[in-house]
Amino acid sequence: MEFDPVLSTDDAMCLAHISDRHLLRRVEEFAEDGDCIICLTDDLTPSGRVVNLEWVARVVEEVAQTSYDHEGWISDGTQILDPLTTEDVVMALLADAIEPEALDLTVGLATALIQEELDWFEPFGMDREEGIESEWDTFEERVKHESRLLLRPRGDSPKSAPERNHAFIESLLFLAEERAGLIRTLRRGTKLYRARSERDAHEFERIARESPARQLGPAPRERASAGRMNAQGVPMFYVALDQETACAEVASHSPYDEAVVGRFIVQKPLRVLDLTTVPEPRSAFDDTVQDDIDERLNALSVYRERITRPVILDGNHPVDYAPTQLITDAFRYWPKQSLDGIMYPSRVREGGKNIVLFYGDRMWFESPAEKSSRFEGFIRQTDHGQKTSLFHIDPKTVRRFRVRREISVTKAWPWSVDERN
Repeated sequence: MEFDPVLSTDDAMCLAHISDRHLLRRVEEFAEDGDCIICLTDDLTPSGRVVNLEWVARVVEEVAQTSYDHEGWISDGTQILDPLTTEDVVMALLADAIEPEALDLTVGLATALIQEELDWFEPFGMDREEGIESEWDTFEERVKHESRLLLRPRGDSPKSAPERNHAFIESLLFLAEERAGLIRTLRRGTKLYRARSERDAHEFERIARESPARQLGPAPRERASAGRMNAQGVPMFYVALDQETACAEVASHSPYDEAVVGRFIVQKPLRVLDLTTVPEPRSAFDDTVQDDIDERLNALSVYRERITRPVILDGNHPVDYAPTQLITDAFRYWPKQSLDGIMYPSRVREGGKNIVLFYGDRMWFESPAEKSSRFEGFIRQTDHGQKTSLFHIDPKTVRRFRVRREISVTKAWPWSVDERN
C-alpha cells in the first residue's frame, strides 16, 4: 500500500483565516459547513465556511517537497547547512498565508498531520544561486562593500564589480521601460501633497502660509538628509497623492502630534515609473505558469520593498541606502525618454501612494508671494528647456492636521525555540 504523507483529521478551519489567495484557491473546493477548531480554541469569531485541515496540510506538504529537500549540502562528509524541522518549514510557508491571530495554531495542527521523519534543508543549488533574491543580495553587498561605480561591460560579459552593477541595474531599467503599464503620466493640474511636522505646528502653519514654496518644498541642499532614494546633500521632492498619506508619512518618523500640509499643482505632464502596479512577490502556493517577464518583475518588487522600508533617522545607516540610491539615480538619468520621478505605495497608510520627484532646486517651486527670479527663469529655459516653474502652491491650501497613531504588535518570524515555547 502506498505511504500517505498526510494523516486524516476531523479538525477544520475557517476559509477566512487564509490570507494567501493561491492557497485559498487550492483548498476552497473542499469547503463545507462546520465548526472552526481555530476559532473554538482561540476564542475567535467564526466566519463563513470551513475546510478540513487535512487539505491544507496536503497543499503545504506538496509545496514543501518542491521548495525544500532532504539532502542539504555535504562537504567532506559534513553537512554545512542548518537542518529545519517540519514545523520550521510549515511556519515559513504559512507565515504570510494565514492571518496572524490564527497562524500559530494552524501551523501546529498542520505540522502534526505531516508525516516526515527526515530533516529539511533549503536548496543549495544553481537555481537558488541564480534567483532574483540572490541577485539582489549579491548586488547590495557589492554596492555596500566593493564599489558604487557603474561601468558598461567592456567585453561580452561583466567581470568587475562596477560592470556587474551596471548590468544588474540595466536589466531593471529595461524591464521598467518595456513592461506595459509601468510608465504613467501625471497630467497637468495633478494635485500633490507635501507635509512637515514641527514642534510648534501652529507657528509653522503661519510661517508656511507666508512662504509655502520655500517651507514645504524640498529641503535645501545643505540640509537634505540621506533617504532610501536620495543621497545626503541631494534633495528630492517627496509628496503623496492625498493629504492623509502625506501626514501619515511624516508622522511615522516624527514625535509630534500635528502636521502641516500644503497642496502643489503640477504645471506640465510628468512621466513617472509606477511601482504601485508591480505585483507582489510570487506566492509559494502559486502553481500557475509564469513567463520570464513575470518572474523578472520580482526584481522590481524587491526594489519597491527596499525603498518603502522605514528610514532610520539615527545617522548610522547611510551604507544601507546606497543600493537603492544608485538604482534611483539610474532611473533618473539613464532612460532615453527621461523620467521625472517614481511612484510607490505607502507602508503606513493602506491604499496611499507616494511619489519622489527628481526636482530639488528652488527654481521649480512658486507661490503667489514667491515668484521665480529672472535668473531662475533663464536657467530653467537654457539648461532644461522649461520656461516656467513646475509646481505651484496656493497659501490658502496650507492647513494643520492632527495625527493619531495606533500601534500593533505581532510575533516576528523566524524566532528562537525559546520564544516559541
